[in-house]
Amino acid sequence: MNFRKREREASEVETGALADILFFLLMFFLMISTLASPDAIRLLLPKADSTKVTPPVVESIRLSVDANNSFYLDGNANGIAIEQVDSALKVILQTKKATSLIISIDKTRTVQDLTDVYDLAAKNNLSMVMAAEKKK
Repeated sequence: MNFRKREREASEVETGALADILFFLLMFFLMISTLASPDAIRLLLPKADSTKVTPPVVESIRLSVDANNSFYLDGNANGIAIEQVDSALKVILQTKKATSLIISIDKTRTVQDLTDVYDLAAKNNLSMVMAAEKKK
């Protein structure tokens, strides 16, 4: 009877593929964590003593959207539909050298309504500024 122990072969673990998988997992969790809480980075913003709003240096066009999806350009009392906003913007841009569109949109409107307005601003080479109420 032969009771001698056999020598075992040395086993090896390939770590090249393991490093790739760990890298992909790390990237996945980093991307998911930023999507889960986009305001994860808390910023301490400076406070101002004055609440006075300085007038814009450049000319701008003001667009207001109410809860009924009526659009009002530059304080016009007559509301127009979204289909008419592009042509009305072009008429205003012929007389006014505006470079920005200040939008005040009702909080009940959808993101799609805001996106439609953004597309109109981009088509007319206007930068868009969102107006909001101060939180109480």
